[in-house]
Amino acid sequence: MNITDFLVMDGDGDEIWADPHGSNIAFTCFDCGYPVVADASENQRGSDEDCPAACRGCGVEYFLDLRLDSRKLYIHIV
Repeated sequence: MNITDFLVMDGDGDEIWADPHGSNIAFTCFDCGYPVVADASENQRGSDEDCPAACRGCGVEYFLDLRLDSRKLYIHIV
């Protein structure tokens, strides 16, 4: 799954600064600002609600919601 150049938004649909590259994305935690890395590949951290990516600063868990047709990626808090 290549998510490079996807538009990245939070769960409310507001565009956020993030760095999607290949199947990985780096962004800052919505709560504490610590860097978080997630992977869009199946069964990897952040790929869905069952495999969340956790912030190592505060423990908030995130998952990715890919919209392939529109090349958008939403980041949701579990």
